[in-house]
Amino acid sequence: MSTRKTLLAITVLALPLLTACTSETYTTGDGKYSNMRADFAEARTNASGELFCAVTDDGDSLVLSPRPKTEWATTPDSLYRALIYYNVPETGNEVKPLFTMGIAVPKIHGKNAVKKPAVDPVMLRSAWASRRGRYVNLGIAIKTGSKDGLDKKQEIGLMCDSITTGDGGQRRFYLKLLHRQNGVPEYYSAELFLCIADYRLPVAPAAGDEITIGINTYDGMVTKSFIYGQGK
Repeated sequence: MSTRKTLLAITVLALPLLTACTSETYTTGDGKYSNMRADFAEARTNASGELFCAVTDDGDSLVLSPRPKTEWATTPDSLYRALIYYNVPETGNEVKPLFTMGIAVPKIHGKNAVKKPAVDPVMLRSAWASRRGRYVNLGIAIKTGSKDGLDKKQEIGLMCDSITTGDGGQRRFYLKLLHRQNGVPEYYSAELFLCIADYRLPVAPAAGDEITIGINTYDGMVTKSFIYGQGK
C-alpha cells in the first residue's frame, strides 16, 4: 500500500489558507486500510482544540478516537469543514481517523465588492451537492510551478454575479468561481476541494431554489446547477 498526500497552500481572496490536495491509493484485504472510508463532514473541536466528533454529509455521527490536533483546525469549540479518512468499525460510531484534511469554504463576495474579477482557467474534476443540501462540493485542479504543489501566490474565491426570481418564486443564485494565476508557471497540476455553503450565500436559500456556478476551464466556461434541498 502506498499513500501520497500533497499540501497546497493557496490564497482565498487575499486570506491565507492551507488547503489540501490529495492522491490516495489503497488495497483491499486484511490490511490497515482494508475498511477505509472517506467522508466529507462537519467536524468539531473541543476546548483543547482537538477534533473530537463529526457529522458526515450522509448524516452519520462519528466519534474520533484518538482526537487529532491539526494545523488547520486550531480554534477551540469550533465547527470546520473537513474530509476525514477512517476505518469503518464493526459496531458503534467510534472511529480511528487515519487522515484529516481541512476544506475551504470561501466567503461569497458580491459583484460590486470585486473590482477586477479574475477567472483564469482551472480543471474541473467533480461537482456535487451534499446529501443534506448544505454544501455544493467542487473538486478542481490548478496549474502550479512546482511538483510539490506549494503555491501561495494564486487566489481562489467565489462571487455572486446575480440573484433572479422566477414566476413561481424560486430564486436562482448565479455564482462564479474566481481564480487568479498571478503569473505562476503552469507545469504541474495540483488537486484541491472547496465547498459552497448555503450559509455563505447573500440570502438564505429555500427548497427549490437553484444554485448555478460558472467555472472557467481550459476547455471553456462550464456551468453546474443544483436544486437546493435535492442533494445526492
